[in-house]
Amino acid sequence: MKKGKRHIGYKTILKTANLLLVVSLTAGVYYRMTGHSFTVGKEPAENVQTAGEGERKEDAPEKQKKNAVKKKLDGNSNPSYMVYYGALDEEIIELAKCYDVVIIHPKGGNITRDQVAEIQEAGVCVLGYLSIGEDLRTAGLTPEQMRSDGRFTGDKTGPRVDAREPDAKGLDSAKLLGKESPGGGGFASYYLDDNDFDGVPDFNPNFGCAYTNIGDPAWYEVLEDMRFDGIDNTPGIREILTESYGRGLGCDGLFLDTVDTCAPNIYTADDDPSRTRFEWTAPGMLEFAKRLKEDYPDKYVLQNRGLFFYNYALPHFDYMPGEYIDFLLFESFMLDSAGGYLYHEGYFHDNKNVYTPKIIAEANRPGGFRVLSLGYAEGPEEYRLKETLLGSSTVGLDILLEDMRQAEDNSGYSHYITDGAVLMVNDFVLSHREEDLEPPAWSTVHNNVIEQTPVPRIGIGSAEETKDGVLVSWDVAIDKSGVTYTLYYQKEPFDFEADSDLEGAMQLKLVPERGEGYGYQATEDTWPYQAVITDLDAGETYYFVIRAKDHAPAENEEKNRVVLSCTAGGTP
Repeated sequence: MKKGKRHIGYKTILKTANLLLVVSLTAGVYYRMTGHSFTVGKEPAENVQTAGEGERKEDAPEKQKKNAVKKKLDGNSNPSYMVYYGALDEEIIELAKCYDVVIIHPKGGNITRDQVAEIQEAGVCVLGYLSIGEDLRTAGLTPEQMRSDGRFTGDKTGPRVDAREPDAKGLDSAKLLGKESPGGGGFASYYLDDNDFDGVPDFNPNFGCAYTNIGDPAWYEVLEDMRFDGIDNTPGIREILTESYGRGLGCDGLFLDTVDTCAPNIYTADDDPSRTRFEWTAPGMLEFAKRLKEDYPDKYVLQNRGLFFYNYALPHFDYMPGEYIDFLLFESFMLDSAGGYLYHEGYFHDNKNVYTPKIIAEANRPGGFRVLSLGYAEGPEEYRLKETLLGSSTVGLDILLEDMRQAEDNSGYSHYITDGAVLMVNDFVLSHREEDLEPPAWSTVHNNVIEQTPVPRIGIGSAEETKDGVLVSWDVAIDKSGVTYTLYYQKEPFDFEADSDLEGAMQLKLVPERGEGYGYQATEDTWPYQAVITDLDAGETYYFVIRAKDHAPAENEEKNRVVLSCTAGGTP
């Protein structure tokens, strides 16, 4: 696993209509988990079915495997996971069976259906790698070579550029397909030319692949039809997800990489060779995720990074694909893959102080997603992190444990640690996980200062009379086992000394809807969550407490004593 050059700075000042926000650019780090560096053989799997052949009916054993995976993941808010980009052998497969989720690189590992099936037999969810923001087929090609290959010329209306007015704010006026480049055309519509307007596709200079418009329907069709053993030499959606096309890998879902292609334009300077000016394609990510879920409703989807979609300070927030994904990966949450240092302090503070509360708030909504995180055992050789990860040294033990603690205990993510090449299979996190005995900790989505620890807004935030009852609002709480919120309410003031657990109060498990006004450019007086409480006696005064409880076996609940009272609306 490699990543591209970091973007400029780790904070940028943005003026909004209502406040001055320090927008962290965690997302201002351009990451990719690439498969470019692999050289593999191309032995076709047996019983390969080629394009155009029908898909066979799913048999009983296959349904049983899918049910086993679903059973293992349903209700599991903190699934263990492993990511590995190399070839599979029996020893690695046996270790993979110990996890809930395993991410593989079909091309990098020269994966076969039999190998995937063997892992799935243990009820493990297997996800296959797919780059959607860069065209891996173009690795090493020049624009001239692309012009001579019909796969890359398509309808010849590309490359495309942003169709918005130069001074346009936000993404509402962005067009899904943009417009033709003023520099010329002759390429497929899904290639991009906003970096220099020279009439040829823009390439990622670090990996040599052409950037793509994720939301272009023509690009989706290309991604669906690619085959490892065909001319593309790259597995596509159908080959990864079904058992009747190409190698028929039959994975349980996709790992979507290179989403950061649609990052905000402010993330890179004009003189940066790695600049990207493709934010106008961000709404297309939502369309892509929606179509993928419609076409493969029973498959799991993991989005790698693209964290800017979950930050309300950025226009991407209105186009977040959260309801169509099952997992979000926070790569390099603390430990980085760079060899010269352990981690970048500014990026790490950004990750935990600014982005984590916002991401967890979205993840815990109805139909939300689970968040995974990834650390790298790289850094200066003196720390011997690789040896420590594999158990042959203890020199870097405290560092790896701190990486794990920050991600899991403090941020509520499911963590894994590997090396920069994503080839170091291990059980470090599994073997060092401890029982969750701590209750959730309150935080706030409204911290936009990177160096500042969020000042938590504890418990119930507001209670307002409505025509149907009472509207209660609250902020986010964080726990490694996931969080649910319980409303306690009664007509008399609470006596916390006599009833600290509030057993005498009425209780309601809250379903967190999006708070009023909590959207792009939300102000600090908004709340991420709200719920309308009905079936109250109209005209009566009620007292309300909201407490956060985790999903651990002990069901740890924090015991805040924040109380608000309100008269219930309705007709007496």
